[in-house]
This record gives sequence, structure tokens and C-alpha cells, in this order.
Amino acid sequence: MPFRLYNLLSFKDQPDLTAEGLTPLGHYAPSDFDPAKAGAWAATRREELLIIDFESLCGDVRAEKPECVAQGHAQRISALRAVRLNRGDRPTQLGTYAVCPVGDYWTPVMPSEEKLLAWRGSNRFNSVLADHLDVICPSLYAFYDDEKGYLKYANANIDEAQAYAKPVIPFICPHYHHSNKETRNTMIPYFGAILDLVRERCDGAILWGGWWFGPRDLGQPGEPGRPWPWDPSFAWLNELRRIVRGMR
Repeated sequence: MPFRLYNLLSFKDQPDLTAEGLTPLGHYAPSDFDPAKAGAWAATRREELLIIDFESLCGDVRAEKPECVAQGHAQRISALRAVRLNRGDRPTQLGTYAVCPVGDYWTPVMPSEEKLLAWRGSNRFNSVLADHLDVICPSLYAFYDDEKGYLKYANANIDEAQAYAKPVIPFICPHYHHSNKETRNTMIPYFGAILDLVRERCDGAILWGGWWFGPRDLGQPGEPGRPWPWDPSFAWLNELRRIVRGMR
């Protein structure tokens, strides 16, 4: 499949990014896990790539009981089947966020044989879900101001994603993940290296982001988050354009 960049950005007043080479996709992240609702949602979508995002369900046997993970996968698979049924003969590529493989930063960055085996075992356990997906969508968000550490983490997660023998289209973001209070709400200076990596090793990438996180978003007292104002001079946008030029 040709390499594509997909748009899940949500900046305030952002322009139509198809002009920047980004392809729209459908993203479904409900508060419940009703397969019928997922199927009804899919029936209304025109995009070819659809992401069914049930990340709050159990998904990692290292931290959760295997029966809970198995039940989570059964719910995900029921939703995926409902989506396919409601799509009929329309072209459809289905993915889900991060579960295949389970996103992990520190295991590949500071590895031990025991931890690597446990992580890979959890990812193989999740093969039952991967069998129902058309594309594999690992999470490759950045957490730290450490480009070398990021590349080690991202390459290892891409390796695990490619073990499912399906196209790999990771989630990436131009700003740091909000879980790190020291870096959140700042742009990533090495975003160009992230784009170069996914261009070289993956079949596409999904750009997520555009939300400024306040303390209340993280369960703390203070202000809530808000959409980040669009700025046409974003440095990461120039890196995106560089990659898009190379795709043409």
C-alpha cells in the first residue's frame, strides 16, 4: 500500500489539511462498547481507514488478568465485525489504537531479558485481536526530550507491530504526550526525525494532537484543557511538508 499521512489533528481554527497532504480517516472512541453503535457509526463514514478505539478495555496481560484481556478482545472483535457488516462492499481498512502491540517505552529503552520476554508475550497474546485488523496502529507518542531514547523505543515498537505481518500505521504527535508534566504542552524539536522514521519503516502514520492539556484534564485542581490555536509557522509543519514533497 502507498505511504499515507492521516489527519486526526484538532487544533483550533486549523485549515483543511488535505492541502498539506493529509488524508482524512474515521475515528470512533465511545464511552461504552456497544457493537451496534460502532456499526451504525461506520455506516455513516466515507473514509476508507477506520480506527475503532477501545483503549480503556483490558489489553495487557502483564498488568491485567488474562481473562479480562480476553474479554476486552472479545468486545473489540464484536465491534469490528459489526463495522464490517455495516460497511458492506465499501473499501474498508480497520485498525485499533495501541493494543497491538501494547505501547511500552521503558522496556525497550532500559531492557532486561525478563521484561522483553514478558512484553513480547503480551503482544503475542493480543494476536487474536490482530487477526481481525487490516492495519496495525502502534502508539509512537514522545514523552521525553531524548531523541536517541525515542528512536530506540519507536523502533522496538515498530518491530513488534511488524510481527503481526500486516501494514503498520502508527499514531504520532507533534507535541509531547500529556502524561509527562515536564514536557507536555510543548512541541517536539525532533519531530522531523519521527517523520523520517515512520516514512522509512512504516506504511503510513496518523497525526493526532492539537489539545493543550490543563491540570483538570489529568484529574488535578485547576483549569481544563482547550484546543491549541493553529499557527501556520509551526516548525513541525515545515517538516511535514518536507515529507509530503518526498511522497509526490
